[in-house]
Amino acid sequence: MQVWISVGIVKNWETAISENIWGVKETQQNLWEKLQKGDLLLFYATSPISGVIGIAKVENKFKQDKPLWVEEREKNQVIWPYRYDFKVEFVLPRMDWESKKVSTAGVKVNIMAGLSSVKDKETVKLLLQKMDQSWNTELAKLVEEIPTKIIKKEEVNLHDQMKEMLLELGKIEGYIAEKEYIFPDTGERLDVVWRRVAASVPTYVFEVQIGGNLHQALVKLKHAYDLWNSNIFIISEEKDLQKINQLLGGAFHEIRDRVKTLTVEKIKKVHEIQIEDNKLKKEIGFR
Repeated sequence: MQVWISVGIVKNWETAISENIWGVKETQQNLWEKLQKGDLLLFYATSPISGVIGIAKVENKFKQDKPLWVEEREKNQVIWPYRYDFKVEFVLPRMDWESKKVSTAGVKVNIMAGLSSVKDKETVKLLLQKMDQSWNTELAKLVEEIPTKIIKKEEVNLHDQMKEMLLELGKIEGYIAEKEYIFPDTGERLDVVWRRVAASVPTYVFEVQIGGNLHQALVKLKHAYDLWNSNIFIISEEKDLQKINQLLGGAFHEIRDRVKTLTVEKIKKVHEIQIEDNKLKKEIGFR
């Protein structure tokens, strides 16, 4: 289950709640595609309300070419074609929107037109508690259905994307490239390894850390170096570089000069160059 905030003007919410439908523009199709049945949906009405007026669960997604909201009907043009209906858990009566709305002031949420995600359980819990206090409801119990940390699908996809890129790069370089390589002694798995021949130990070892456990990744890389004298790499986002450097300067100082830290952007750039280079060489007959 994920948690989303749908943001729109007052007159559009009047229509949406009447029809149990919300929609987003073409530019937010990627977010719309990530919506799942059962996700929590917070209704946020913009100025002059500027607050949350209700909560629902997502039901179905669909694309429509029929004008629904006032602005669409006036222009006879569909502005928000990517739509989803919902089952209301609670919504304030229209007369109470301004006086009993729940403000998001002091809560770390991204209020943007259309649709945005709330990624942290504590933030969700705080919002639901504020609703319960203002509306005399028991919505906080919904937080029990949400994992302690909501893992963003973008993070999962990026992690897998990095592994696939490393696999392709290894094959281009002439190595046997494998995912989920298992240590023979511990049974733990390495994200990606490159081996020279089938019977050899890994020459290159890669751990991809996108929102994961950096400490555990370095433990595995150190073990790979100690066991096989492999070339070891950790792939991370820019925001984690400082933490990695701190770990390498402390508990993992023994591999500080051995492990190479690469960013996601650098891997993407190398991958793009190598794929294009490989394609050109095939076209002209060098491969």
